Amino acid sequence: MKINANLANTIYRHSLNTPDAPAVVCRGQTLTYREFAGKAAQIAASLRHSASWQGPAGNPPRVGILASRGIDACVALMGACWAGATYVPIGLKLPEERILTLLSLCNLSAIIADEEGAKLLSERVLAACPPIVIHTGKAPAAPANATVKLIALDGLSTTLATESATPPALMAASDTAYIIFTSGTTGVPKGVMISAGTARHYVAMITEQLGLQASDRALETCELSFDFSVHNMFSTWEAGASLHILPATMVMNAVKFAQNSGLTVWNSVPSLAGMLRQIKALKPDSLSSLRLTVFGGEQLPEGAVTTWQNAAPNSTIFNLYGPTEATVFCLAQATPLSITPGRAVVAIGGPLPGNEAAIFDAHGQAVADGTPGELAIAGVQLADGYLGTPELSAARFPVRDGKRWYLTGDLAIRDAAGTFHCLGRIDNQVKVMGYRVELEEVDAHLRLTSGADVVGSIAWPLVDGMAHGIVSFIGAPTINGAGVIADLKTRIPSYMVPSRVIALEKMPLNQSGKVDRNALRLWLDRDAA
Repeated sequence: MKINANLANTIYRHSLNTPDAPAVVCRGQTLTYREFAGKAAQIAASLRHSASWQGPAGNPPRVGILASRGIDACVALMGACWAGATYVPIGLKLPEERILTLLSLCNLSAIIADEEGAKLLSERVLAACPPIVIHTGKAPAAPANATVKLIALDGLSTTLATESATPPALMAASDTAYIIFTSGTTGVPKGVMISAGTARHYVAMITEQLGLQASDRALETCELSFDFSVHNMFSTWEAGASLHILPATMVMNAVKFAQNSGLTVWNSVPSLAGMLRQIKALKPDSLSSLRLTVFGGEQLPEGAVTTWQNAAPNSTIFNLYGPTEATVFCLAQATPLSITPGRAVVAIGGPLPGNEAAIFDAHGQAVADGTPGELAIAGVQLADGYLGTPELSAARFPVRDGKRWYLTGDLAIRDAAGTFHCLGRIDNQVKVMGYRVELEEVDAHLRLTSGADVVGSIAWPLVDGMAHGIVSFIGAPTINGAGVIADLKTRIPSYMVPSRVIALEKMPLNQSGKVDRNALRLWLDRDAA
């Protein structure tokens, strides 16, 4: 008997066993597991009955999700899963050019949009869209020359059954469950392909490791285009618990939200904890309902941990590490937390079940404990590779001694106790407020915008070891910085747009003749002093 690896199976199971249990809660609205399953099945039925319902050769159909975090986004994603499709989240903050690039890369069969996502369906975007676009509310009017069919979810014939919804479509473990795009060094985003079997392993494993329970009330702070959302959603639903979505407009009031929701599980990047700490929202015992705290996506400062422990004295803290290419998180440690010596950040711990980690030198040889090198990951959680770029996939996922690895680009060491410590980036990939950014990609667009050949971008300022923005430099006597920034906003996501563009008549270069980013950082430090 074939095992159905469809991620929607969890929702289907709970819709049968605990149909009235809350699955998703947002802005005063609650969706039970029965209602969640029914709405997802509605969308799936519409997708599968469409004449355009077929995927690229040998692959499931792909469905773009154009939705802000909320109940509609969850319904859209689950509808795609239920139909047996690969879901592809498209960020709402992306400029039109970036959306068009993604559409050209993905070969989508359909798009599902919520009210906010529908605002991005300009004539140019609609012209590049697949034949079917489902709207989770009232479908907007399509232009007269549009080639797509706009369908309102409210207008679909209901499949909300009194007993159960139609079961999810069959998906093999090798089928692609989702594709999440990350920043690329050439100016073109990289689509990371995660199989259904790999995703299922992660969800089952992390739910068990964290000890999640059906009675838990877990926090969602991430957009679908950030792979942390995969953890937040599917681990919560695996346990039959309820996901409580923090709207983007309420981030400053996250503590009050947690109190009012009676949260038991906190999921966020450390930056959110840092922000709450900065505005003095983390009062002692203010988060006493929490029993689990999951931090991930960037380095966790030691100072933030101390403050958090006072605010959430009943919570175990998990610091999770992992690139998108290794299915969300692959290394972890829990309190009591080890600190990386001399850096005041929490160590990334050891491999989670099903994963293996090693430190390699520049020649691909494993190094001794205590010796810095590139962190590499092996095991069942590795992505299938990058969409449409087999050469890049082969380079980043090499086979060494018969074992396939992913080279993270992170500089790390393993200490004598076997604990891994992340020391930063080997290349120029950085995390800015939890988002992964290739500085070379910013540079690529900077060159196109400014016309200058010599450019350099750095993550700055750094607060508690975390990047809060980007500053770019252009090798030119003068530059219209405001004009360059305005142009960049039409090309790349907002978190990649530099806050400042500075003209330097003489750009500092290193011994290899490349832009010396360390010298640029020192320039900013002196300028700020």
